[in-house]
Amino acid sequence: MSIQQMQQQLIDNISTISDENILKMLDEEVSYYLRHREDLSKLLSEEDYKELTMLAKEPIDKNTMSLDEFNSIMDRAIHF
Repeated sequence: MSIQQMQQQLIDNISTISDENILKMLDEEVSYYLRHREDLSKLLSEEDYKELTMLAKEPIDKNTMSLDEFNSIMDRAIHF
């Protein structure tokens, strides 16, 4: 999905919301992001910022495991 398609999808979804509290929350989140989006690049080294950006762009499924896998690993660690 392109950036423009994602933007349009968000606009379409937001336009269906009639709950004032949810709209305020979304406005606060977007406003905060727009005001602070450059802050991390100033606080982190260039290398750390690039790594963080790369990690944020990775597919979510790449670093996940099922609850059963997690429990199995924890059981083995506890009984080791």
